[in-house]
Parts: sequence; structure tokens; C-alpha cells
Amino acid sequence: MKIELVHTDADGTRTACVDVPVGTTVADAVAVSRFAGKGAAAFAVYGRPVRHDRILEEGDRVELLSELLVDPKDARRMRAVHQGSGKETPMKRGAK
Repeated sequence: MKIELVHTDADGTRTACVDVPVGTTVADAVAVSRFAGKGAAAFAVYGRPVRHDRILEEGDRVELLSELLVDPKDARRMRAVHQGSGKETPMKRGAK
């Protein structure tokens, strides 16, 4: 069966299609792909987090997830500091 693997890092996004036997797990598919040894922090299939021992199905897209470089809340705070408060002024009732 054919599956697709996707890996994204600072250098960009790369994909690989591999042909694996029925009953292959996420970890097995990664091991036979060109992404073996990339050290994924977690895995997802079509954007939904899965464990490494999940059995794959025909046509699945496995995403190798990296650790976040910056906490999203911290990133938002940093953007707010650089852009001002970022808060919108509420409209007065009846204003258009």
C-alpha cells in the first residue's frame, strides 16, 4: 500500500511516497523512508496526532512533527509588543 510522509523544518517541507505492506505502523513507515533519523517529536495522520504504533491505511499522509521553537503564547506577546497593543477600539452603538 502507498502512503505519503511529510517533514517540515527550517529548510522547508519535503514529502516522500513509500510503498509498505499492510499492517505497517507509523514508526515502520518512517524507518523505511528518507526521513529515518530525523527525530520527530510526534506524528500526525492528516493533522490528527497519532502514536508511533498506529497501523496505517492505504493513502494515509503521515506528518513528522517537530518541537515548537517558540511557545505560541510567547510569540503572540512578542508580536504585540512590537506592533503596539494590537487591541481594536470598540465601535459605539449605532456607528457604521
